[in-house]
Amino acid sequence: MKPIKNNNGRLITFDYSKSYAGISRSQLNILVDQIQNDFNQFISSDIEVMIPSTKELIEFYEYWKLKLQELKYRENVTYTLSVVKNRESSPTILAKVKWHYKLNGRLTKSKYTSVHISSITKYFKDKESVDLKNTTLIYDTENKIWDYLIRVSPIELMKITGEKYTL
Repeated sequence: MKPIKNNNGRLITFDYSKSYAGISRSQLNILVDQIQNDFNQFISSDIEVMIPSTKELIEFYEYWKLKLQELKYRENVTYTLSVVKNRESSPTILAKVKWHYKLNGRLTKSKYTSVHISSITKYFKDKESVDLKNTTLIYDTENKIWDYLIRVSPIELMKITGEKYTL
């Protein structure tokens, strides 16, 4: 397919690689809004899109519909924290992240992935004073989960031409 012009004359290419290279957590909601806006304009466009086949259009539509769901989920990932005891070192804090998207390029059988957060000694004096609702711990946890997911499940997008790229 070829890029189309929106109502303002801007080409809709679905190429966000220059604007969001090395995307941060704070930029994600801006990216989602921009993609949602472009997607809605693409869907409601009364301009005839040059498409080689209906199949290609359907695949493009399905790809972006699912990708928007994934990106919105990344904004507010579901996880639970727990303290895991180690034999040779102090207990550690582990996040069990609900993730039903690709990890390392493939879908896994498990709907959860574990992310090591830190030793409890980083946040608490002893194991009796552990508070998994500590605001600093929550903030750090969400950043570590973001970093982990960007590393093992980078944000992959597709241009209107069908070419895929990673942010």
